[in-house]
Amino acid sequence: MHVLWNGLLGRIPISSLVLGKKSSQGIKVDTGAPTYPWGDIIGDVSPKTTGAGTPVLGTVFGGVWKGWFQAAGDLTYCHYHLPHDYALGTDLFLHLHWLHNGTAISGNLIVDYAISYAKGHNQANFITEVTPQLSVSTPNIATIPQYRHRVDEIQISASSPSATQIDTDDLEPDGLITVGVTVNTIPTITGGSTNKPCFLTLDVHYQSTGIGTKQKSPNFYS
Repeated sequence: MHVLWNGLLGRIPISSLVLGKKSSQGIKVDTGAPTYPWGDIIGDVSPKTTGAGTPVLGTVFGGVWKGWFQAAGDLTYCHYHLPHDYALGTDLFLHLHWLHNGTAISGNLIVDYAISYAKGHNQANFITEVTPQLSVSTPNIATIPQYRHRVDEIQISASSPSATQIDTDDLEPDGLITVGVTVNTIPTITGGSTNKPCFLTLDVHYQSTGIGTKQKSPNFYS
């Protein structure tokens, strides 16, 4: 027999936990200020593989593990499927995991994103791309040491979106986000085996209800 702890009633025997099916219902964190917790949609880096704009696959530590090292003009592509536990009406944030293996670094990393979105289940066309930019200042090796795991983030959706954001109000489970990544500018790196930044993953932070939807297609919450 499973039990559910309640601060007032103690342990309550339960055979299963049943929650409401509405989009506004789910599992929140923080009793003082309840909110839906964050999760990640992982985006493996899928680089352009031939011709101009192709990242270099190089050794990161001098061992077996390799990563995609990026130069100005290099291209990468990612796709993100919104899961059924996405908390309807919450904003999305795109964050780049990257590092370098140099002994000195200066200048800026600037990355141009081209983002589109469409609801699933034959409901909508993909929208015209919006083009936000990630800019990271990298003044010296003390700020971004060799092999430091960097995570740099921008907000990519809002209920009142800017010209470089998608509309949060259009987001729902089974929607698909496409991201094209163009490296605009890389910092000057010396002392490494490639002397370029290495992109590891490009992920989406989203807020989760902690439960799926009752229906597998629209209306998801009926």
